[in-house]
Amino acid sequence: MAVTRSKKHQKASPWAFLKAPAPPKTNSHPISSLGYIFIALVFVQWVHATSLAVKLQCVVGAALFSVTEYNFYTMTVEAPDGTVSLKPFAGRPGHTTIHQYIMNVFYIPILIHGYHALIGSTWVRILLFPINIWVLEIIQGYTLIFLIGYDAFFHGNIKLWYIHYWLLMGAALELVVLPYVLPLTYRIVEYI
Repeated sequence: MAVTRSKKHQKASPWAFLKAPAPPKTNSHPISSLGYIFIALVFVQWVHATSLAVKLQCVVGAALFSVTEYNFYTMTVEAPDGTVSLKPFAGRPGHTTIHQYIMNVFYIPILIHGYHALIGSTWVRILLFPINIWVLEIIQGYTLIFLIGYDAFFHGNIKLWYIHYWLLMGAALELVVLPYVLPLTYRIVEYI
C-alpha cells in the first residue's frame, strides 16, 4: 500500500517558479498569429543586432534577474496601499514567469547598453535607474497584455514604491556588473 503525503507536506518542485503564477484573468487569451509574428520579428532583430558576448549577457542577466525577482518577492510584503516592506520569510511565495525571463533576454541590450550609451555619468545613471526599470516594466507589461491578455499605475505594470530597491539595483549594475561581469563575458566569448 502506497503512502501519500498531504499537499501541505509535499516538497515543491525546484522548477515551480517557471509556472506562470498569475491566476487566469477574464481577458486572458492564447497568443495570436500576429503575436507570434511579433515575437519572431523581435527574435530576428535580437539575433542580428547583438554580438555573441551580448547574447551571453542577456541569457545570464535574465536568469540572475529571475532569481533576484523570485527572492525579492519572497523577502517582501506589499500592503494594500502598494507600499512594500522587507519582511524576510513572511510566508509569501516567490514568483517569476518564463514570459518575464524571455522578455528580459530581449530587453537587456536596451536596459544596459542602450542606457549606458544614452547617459554618460555613472551617478546620473544610478539616480535615473528607477526610470529605466519602470520603462522596462511598462514596455514588457503592455507587450504581455498584447500577447496573452494580462499582466500586472499602468495596469499594474510598475510599482512606484520600489524606487529605493531600483536605486540599489542601479548602483549594483554600475559598480559591479558593468566593470567586472561584462568584461568577463567578452573573455568567455574569446574561447568559444
